Amino acid sequence: MIKSAILAIGDEILEGSIVDTNSAYLASKISKLGVKVVSVQAVPDELDIIVDMFEQYMSECDVVLVTGGLGPTFDDLTAEAASKVINCSTVFYQEIFDSIRNKLESRGVDVKDSHKKQAMLPERCTLYPNPVGTAYGFSIEKHNAFLFAMPGVPYEMEAIFDTHIFPFIKNYYDLSEFYSLDLKFNGIPESDVDDVITKTGIPDGMNCIINVSKGDIIVRLRSWDRKQIDDFADILRKELYPNFVGYGKTGIEMKLFNVLKERDFTFSTAESCTGGLIAKKITDLQGSSEVFLGTVVAYSNKIKENVLGIDKNTLIEHGAVSSATAEDMSVNVAEIMGSDVSVATTGIAGPTGGTPEKPVGTVYIAVNVCGKITVKHYVLHGDRDTVRERTAKNAIRLAFEEVLKVV
Repeated sequence: MIKSAILAIGDEILEGSIVDTNSAYLASKISKLGVKVVSVQAVPDELDIIVDMFEQYMSECDVVLVTGGLGPTFDDLTAEAASKVINCSTVFYQEIFDSIRNKLESRGVDVKDSHKKQAMLPERCTLYPNPVGTAYGFSIEKHNAFLFAMPGVPYEMEAIFDTHIFPFIKNYYDLSEFYSLDLKFNGIPESDVDDVITKTGIPDGMNCIINVSKGDIIVRLRSWDRKQIDDFADILRKELYPNFVGYGKTGIEMKLFNVLKERDFTFSTAESCTGGLIAKKITDLQGSSEVFLGTVVAYSNKIKENVLGIDKNTLIEHGAVSSATAEDMSVNVAEIMGSDVSVATTGIAGPTGGTPEKPVGTVYIAVNVCGKITVKHYVLHGDRDTVRERTAKNAIRLAFEEVLKVV
């Protein structure tokens, strides 16, 4: 089996200033070729340590994937470290510098001497042009292993890896991609999904993983047999159909968008605790303008009164976080926007603001479908982001279910 290590270069990763999404992307892609990822590590911006890590993993693995350290600043040390590993010098590549200069000048950016550093790469390396940025990728060989260096900017790394490195690894080692399929479910406990999987039985040769993410249950299927995956996925989809959202990155918002479009309905939102998150999820979808009219983010009572027209007495008697307020928000925003369907959210996302009567996580969601109002009360658990995310997903699911009832 081909073995791989993934190294993310940068002090900013080790100190938590940024999240290393590059390693997750590379591990996901390389694993689909059947390559075993034996290590994923963050490495500081220290030359000796980088050299040692390169040496170690090039002697232990077939493929080493490196991100970061290819910029123009003093702490970008990947090229120098790679040169030391193969005992050669870094040299100036005029064609790389010309490419860098042309790209920077086209953006109106002044070219500095420091940019020449990005054109200083190992003398004995294979170069990989960057279609979306300035820093080239490169590879070196030692111990019958390859080390591939890529920029740390995620979209630049992905472009170089997908265009140059992934195809090379696949062809050089004569590998085939195994099949993968992710199914997303919502509004159902993880244990219920697990019960269906256990009852069905995972076929031999197939890998099945369950992940939970802020109200979504994601079942990840992996196998060399495409029919095996399709058959198993079909069983899960049928058994859990009311809660099936879609495949891959498809969210519940796509199901709502499709049913609104089918019925020629328009949609609006009035959001307090979700702060426009529902509107964002809908407008992230291509073509959302066909159904989505607009939103009012009514975070304060003043905006609830003056913009949404919520009666002051309702706020005094029932409170901003209440069934009555949520209902009025959904009715009034539909009138303001002229929409057929509207959703309103009001709640306490935390971490402060809760009371014994209305603890943190208390949420009211109202859905208005052509004048028919449905209000649901939830007490959600998790941190502030989780409460907001789950509120948005619950609101979208509730809207989908209520619109679906309209013949």
